[in-house]
Amino acid sequence: MLKKSLITCAVALALGYGNVAVANDSKDTSHSITSDFMANAQQNKVEISQKSINPANGNNATVEQTGNINGAQLAVEGDDNQLSSVQAGDNNLQTTSVNGNSNHIANNQNGSDAKTQIEIAGNANMLAITQEGAAGLGNIGSQVITTINGDDNLISIEQGDGGHWAFIRDLQGNENEINVLQNGEWGEVHLNSIVGDDNEIDVEQDGFWNIATIESLQGEENEIDFEQVGDRNRLTIEALSGDDNDIKVEQIGNSNNIALTSVSGLDHSISVEQRGNDNKLISSDITGNENDIRASQVGNENIVELAAGINGNENNVFLEQDGSTNTLSSGLFAGNDNKVSAEQTGFANQLQFDIQGNNNELNVTQSGNENTAYLGVVGDNNTFSAIQEEQGNNTHIANFNGSDNNFQTIQVAGTGNHATIQTSYPDTSLETSSNNIQLSQTGSDNDTSITLSSVVPSNDNSILTSQVGNLNALDLMLEGTGNSVDIAQIGDMNVVAGIDNGAFLLAGNDLSLTISQTGTGNLVEGGMSQLNGDVSVTQVGDFNTTTITQK
Repeated sequence: MLKKSLITCAVALALGYGNVAVANDSKDTSHSITSDFMANAQQNKVEISQKSINPANGNNATVEQTGNINGAQLAVEGDDNQLSSVQAGDNNLQTTSVNGNSNHIANNQNGSDAKTQIEIAGNANMLAITQEGAAGLGNIGSQVITTINGDDNLISIEQGDGGHWAFIRDLQGNENEINVLQNGEWGEVHLNSIVGDDNEIDVEQDGFWNIATIESLQGEENEIDFEQVGDRNRLTIEALSGDDNDIKVEQIGNSNNIALTSVSGLDHSISVEQRGNDNKLISSDITGNENDIRASQVGNENIVELAAGINGNENNVFLEQDGSTNTLSSGLFAGNDNKVSAEQTGFANQLQFDIQGNNNELNVTQSGNENTAYLGVVGDNNTFSAIQEEQGNNTHIANFNGSDNNFQTIQVAGTGNHATIQTSYPDTSLETSSNNIQLSQTGSDNDTSITLSSVVPSNDNSILTSQVGNLNALDLMLEGTGNSVDIAQIGDMNVVAGIDNGAFLLAGNDLSLTISQTGTGNLVEGGMSQLNGDVSVTQVGDFNTTTITQK
């Protein structure tokens, strides 16, 4: 017997559907159909058993029951049988067992608290189940429980008026197609166990507080589509393993949630779209190679959290958020040749990524005010790019340990932007060499801080910076051999100096330093400890000052 939490239902009824957000998220339910259902059927009871001997001449059976607490038990064995059942009333029960191929089963239940259990063993069977009735948050819903063993079966489940449950307890086979449609409040679809290849599953839920779960999916080239329309909907994928599986999720509404607990394998395609406010996409563990993961959120206060990052090679990740106060964060990405792109549009958005490995590419774009981006890397031959537009933005790129990396930061058309690029961070005793750093800021009152190893030399690095605007500042600390620094500032009252407003410091041999300032009241102040270094400072304008000390 299905039991919903009395507390939850009481709160829901007291507050009305529009205010159920304070109710408990959990649904205290047990999902089973009494095996000896005929003993519980207090009104009409029917048992039909058919066995087809000649596949070309299957049997036909039709059952119609009207009233409450009726029971129907149907068993079909053989091929090309046709079975139709209609029950009108509340608390009706039906179990159907099919053993054979190319059978057609249609079951309709109209009333509340109806239960249907279907077991299919065979191929190319067609099953259509329809449940209707006044259910919802305050009523007991109907249930469909299916078990399928075979190939090329077509299962269609349609449930209306809310409060219903659909279970795919055990699907074993290939090229099966399952379609589930639920309308109303508090519907649930549970795919408990799926083992096989080339299966297609399509789930649509339209209403409030609907839930869909995949507990276990094992196989290859399966296609699964989820569409949830309404508020406070939930989707959980607990375990996905295999290769070439395609999962698409669309949620439209507010306070919706998607959780990816465990995904492993090759060439998976996962696409998520959420439209509304306060939506969440959280993944715990993604492992494998050549996977394609895409997520798009439109609205405010949305969250994408890749808690354990991604472990694997040649994965492609694209993340997009459009709105304000959104958050995009990740645990450690571990692997090689991965490509990650992230775009945020809006106000006060936050982004954080850490990558460990080689030949990875990370591109970040933020449009709006007071956005924050942090990018961390351990490894070689990685490419990081951060682009921020508008004002009050902050970019921090940290190269913990590695060489031959490319870092690019561009801040456009804003004021009060900050950029920090650090290598050998936070342990300045680590060596990072042959890195290429490019930075461009356009606007006023912007500042940049660039720090390369200060204990152990970091060699053959290239730094190219450009600041266009007034009151911009560049802080610089660099130690190593064969480093090249090229600085250009256009505007008034700009500064090239060191950390904490002191002089910049360059140490090492074969250094190349070129500074160009165009404007009024600009300042260059620094010190160099070197052999065979080249220094060029050009200032065009009035009231400019240059002080460089060489040792």
